[in-house]
Amino acid sequence: MSNSRPVSLLAVVVGALILGATTSALREIDVGSTAAAFWRVALALPILILLAAWGNRRRPGTHPLPDSKHRGLLALAGAFFAGDLVFWHLALTQTTLGNATFLATLSSLWVPLTAFCLLKQPLSRHFIAGLVCALCGSGILVSAHVSWNTDTWIGDFYGLITGFFFTGYLLVIGRCRDTLTTTDTMLYSSGFCALFLLPFAIAANVVFNEPLIPVSLTGWLSVLALGLLAHLLGQGLVAFGVGPLNTSLAAVILCLEGVGAMAVGALFYSETRSWLDGFAVVLIVSGIGLAQYKKAA
Repeated sequence: MSNSRPVSLLAVVVGALILGATTSALREIDVGSTAAAFWRVALALPILILLAAWGNRRRPGTHPLPDSKHRGLLALAGAFFAGDLVFWHLALTQTTLGNATFLATLSSLWVPLTAFCLLKQPLSRHFIAGLVCALCGSGILVSAHVSWNTDTWIGDFYGLITGFFFTGYLLVIGRCRDTLTTTDTMLYSSGFCALFLLPFAIAANVVFNEPLIPVSLTGWLSVLALGLLAHLLGQGLVAFGVGPLNTSLAAVILCLEGVGAMAVGALFYSETRSWLDGFAVVLIVSGIGLAQYKKAA
C-alpha cells in the first residue's frame, strides 16, 4: 500500500460523513431546490479561486488555465454534478428521505459496473462481497424511512437518476485527478456547474415562482453550510481522495453518507435509533474493508 492510499481513504471517508451530515441543511432552506443547488457551488467559488491562485504562486511555471482536453472533461464533470444536485434536491422534496438516500447511494453499484463494462476494470470477489455488504448496510440504515407507494414514484425516479449522474461525476473526476490538482479540479468543475445551474434556477423562479435568494438568516446559514461544508469541504475531500484511489472503491465508501445523516438526525432532530442501525454501520464499514482488501494485501 502506498503512503498516499491511507490518506486518500481517510479523505473520502470523512468527506462522505460530512456530505451525509450536511443533508440536514436542506431541511432549513427557504429557496427552491434548483436555487439551493446553485448556491451550493456558487458560494464555494470565491474560496476556490483564492486557493487556486495561492497554489499557482507556490508552483512557478504552471499554467493557471486547463488545456482544451481538460476543459472538456471539467465541463462534463460540472454537467454531471449539476444534474446530480438538481435531481437529488428534487428527490428529497418529493419522496421520503430514506428512498432518496438509498436510491442515490446506488451510485456505489453503478460506478463499478460502468467501470467494468466500459473501462475494463476488473472486479474481485472481495470487492463484490464488500459492495453487497455496504449496500445491505445502507438499506438497513434507511429502512425505517423507506416507503414504496405510487404517491412518491416521481421522487423515487429522481433519486434513481441522481445515482446515475453521480456515477458520471465520479468517473470523470477520477480522470481529471490523474493530472490536475484537487483545487483546480474543484474550481473549474464547480464553475461549469454553477453556469449550468443558474439559468435553471432563474427559470424555476420565473415559471414556478420558486424563491431564488434566501430571505432569512436561517436560509442564508443553510446555503452557506451547503456551500462551505458540503461542497468545499465534503466534496473537496472526495475529489482529493478519488485521485489515488480506484473510483469504484470511492463509490463504495460513499455509502457512509447515510451514517453522517443518521448521526445528525439522532443528535439534532430527535430521530430514534436502534441496535439495527449500529449493525448497519458495522455492515457498511465491513463492506468498505472487504472492497479494498485485495489492494491492501
